[in-house]
Amino acid sequence: MATNFKPKGDVQVIIGSGSANLGAAHATSDTWNAVHVTDYNIEQASAPIEVAPPRSGLYGHVESMGHHRPDTQTYEASLTMRGTPTAVLKSCLSLFGDGASAAELTPGSNTGTMKDNTANTSAVTLLFENAGSDASNIDVIMPGCFCSSMTLSEDIGSNGGELVVNANFWSAYQPTEGTLTPDSKTLDTDSPKNIFSLSTQTLDGNALILNGWSLTISRSLSRIRNQNTTDYKPFGYVQSSPYEVSGTLTAKRDDSISALASKIKGDSAGIALSIAESSGFTLSCPDVMIDNSKPEVGEFLMQTIPFKGFAASETANIVSLTIS
Repeated sequence: MATNFKPKGDVQVIIGSGSANLGAAHATSDTWNAVHVTDYNIEQASAPIEVAPPRSGLYGHVESMGHHRPDTQTYEASLTMRGTPTAVLKSCLSLFGDGASAAELTPGSNTGTMKDNTANTSAVTLLFENAGSDASNIDVIMPGCFCSSMTLSEDIGSNGGELVVNANFWSAYQPTEGTLTPDSKTLDTDSPKNIFSLSTQTLDGNALILNGWSLTISRSLSRIRNQNTTDYKPFGYVQSSPYEVSGTLTAKRDDSISALASKIKGDSAGIALSIAESSGFTLSCPDVMIDNSKPEVGEFLMQTIPFKGFAASETANIVSLTIS
């Protein structure tokens, strides 16, 4: 009878990065960052079932009709992290290929050639230490991961105002259980950014009093078939949708909202959004359009301002994130 068990709090999530062939886990000598993960899910090699239709005269399924489809399987791990520079920039690197501050997303951004066994500097390996199901194979290892979406958010009513990073990492390579021991792990000792430290909160030059804000950058990825029927490795990935940038501001309803009236009505012209601390953090979206803004009635009147991000030209920034 098995007696081992895994407390959730004993699992540490480590992000491996650097140049590695797509599909292979990063080497123990590569860069490994132990970020502030507060919530996570893990994956296991698995396969969905497709069921063929029964022949006429049968009203049930027989075994020969069931077919496992590991050739179509993909895996996604969602990490919730405290918003430190490392958490933000590692997610940006894997999402749109820029992990340096300022990290800039443009219409031409990409994460390199996503071909199996070809060197790539944007893919990451997720290492879930102590998450293995066996007492000897103690880790879960997810190679070949790209970020498919990232949400940054701050709110005065939660987490003490801290910046929160929600990142979804996607892979078509089967996770494995084993032991992977990095030569060194860099512990993330930086403090998260905080809404109470903001010095700039402007939309179209109008100063807002924000209760909260969020920004999401997302894209779709697809696997390219399978090379074998052993581990069903894909030939690689393709990005199957453009980057989508959207978000929401929740602001006090006051003169600044009145000044935005023509933009709220809709004139299809982009305006600048800037959210910044006095130093160490600036979120710049130079060209956003307000998307059906409405008042919000609570203890006092607020305005919810959804928005979508654009680039002013094919080479201009959609988003720029300066964080240190």
